[in-house]
Amino acid sequence: CDNVDFNKEKDFTVDKGNVDKSNLDFLVEKFKTWKFSDLIWLQWESLLLWLFNFFPALPGFVFRNFIGFCLFKEKKGFSWIQTNVIFVHTNRLKVGSHFGVNSGTYINAVGTIEIGDYVLIGSNVTISSGKHPIDGVLPPIYARPSIPSKIIIEDDVWIGAGAVIMPGVNLKKGTVVGANSVVTKSTEPYSIVVGAPARIISYRDKRNPKN
Repeated sequence: CDNVDFNKEKDFTVDKGNVDKSNLDFLVEKFKTWKFSDLIWLQWESLLLWLFNFFPALPGFVFRNFIGFCLFKEKKGFSWIQTNVIFVHTNRLKVGSHFGVNSGTYINAVGTIEIGDYVLIGSNVTISSGKHPIDGVLPPIYARPSIPSKIIIEDDVWIGAGAVIMPGVNLKKGTVVGANSVVTKSTEPYSIVVGAPARIISYRDKRNPKN
């Protein structure tokens, strides 16, 4: 449900008298923030991905790789996409060569995601490039359009299982993200980061971590 009109500044003011609208009215108001073309694309995208999402063994990899070529904004080479990986806004997703992603991972490119070469993503990772504004109490957070914030994952990055990559982050070349880490800011080249929020504990090239 993360979608936004990139060309229109959003106004989060609300008429307090309309806060208690029926669920149907509420959904109608929410859909007004969407572009019709995006709604059509998301339906088409979800159908194609669903058809081959759980297809097993080597044929499944082949079919999902082909779907990636059809849907992704840019895709290089063969991608090893396991079963039960969720992609959203694939038309704003760029993927390099030798890309691997494990089961249960969620990748939402509403604000654009660029993934380099030789990137490996573990299971149950969340990568979403849309922020939900939280300032103020009205309107409800659910009713606010997300704010796009581009994510860049450079070459030779490994993201461990259960990690969360926050909007606006740049994972520099060679970064390793430990399992269950929450990355809230951009990393340094060849750094190893762990924790929530993630911090540098070491470097792959044996430099001492910063204090």
